[in-house]
Amino acid sequence: GMYEPTASQVPLRDRDQPVVLSGSALDQLANTCALQWFLGREVKADAPATAAQGFGNVVHVLADEVASGRTPADLDVLMERLDSVWNALAFDAPWKSAQEKETARAALERFLNWHVLDRAARTPVASERDFDVTLEAGEYQVRIRGQMDRVETDGDGRAYVVDFKTGKNTPTSAEVARHPQLAVYQLAVAEGAVDDAFGGARPEPGGAELVQLRQGAAKKDGGESMPRVQAQQPLEGEWVGDLLATAAGKVLDERFTPSTGQHCTHCSFRASCSARPEGRHVVE
Repeated sequence: GMYEPTASQVPLRDRDQPVVLSGSALDQLANTCALQWFLGREVKADAPATAAQGFGNVVHVLADEVASGRTPADLDVLMERLDSVWNALAFDAPWKSAQEKETARAALERFLNWHVLDRAARTPVASERDFDVTLEAGEYQVRIRGQMDRVETDGDGRAYVVDFKTGKNTPTSAEVARHPQLAVYQLAVAEGAVDDAFGGARPEPGGAELVQLRQGAAKKDGGESMPRVQAQQPLEGEWVGDLLATAAGKVLDERFTPSTGQHCTHCSFRASCSARPEGRHVVE
């Protein structure tokens, strides 16, 4: 328990190449816990996918099918599609499966109500859009790869990115304003990630939002039948570049120290983490 941190003979990443990250990885490295990122994403020691993740995947696929026109925007049709794959999700008990299926139905209904709404004259132009851009971040180059759930164009021709969420937790308004994943989407738009969806022209980023399908909106925003929407305005300042530089520096310098917080609640590595009581060595 008294040893100093070790250093590998082989660098984790080549300093001559851009550091490859995703939007969610950026959030982990810069804002939550670098050790959690290393153990989960680099060592690949994370727990197997849960039924909750399967729930999210199914809802995302159905949302994509509606956006692309492959499936009509009809709740009965979507529930038939859901029924065809639901039994493949492994729930702990039949009552839990039935409960989650009702939650999925409510999420899909909120999605459809949101989908047909006139959202400030926004119209979809791309769904499940892959992107791969390399950004300058201080002394580093960072290659960001990911997928946008939906890209829309607003009344001014700007690109607006939508990210569907099916989790139970939501960020605060202050956290949304500096939400790394949404910010990365906006940076990707500015770097040309969706140009071909706009006829080859470079659209101006018009903002981004989280659409919380598991949670109903406030009464003034439509109530339980509508999803809670959390919007991020077009980016201002250098804070995103600072986050990218911080994350890249941690990866290249291999500074994977643990940080405690709310994220510890669902962390797979608590039992082996020196920052947690259950993971500390006792030295007398």
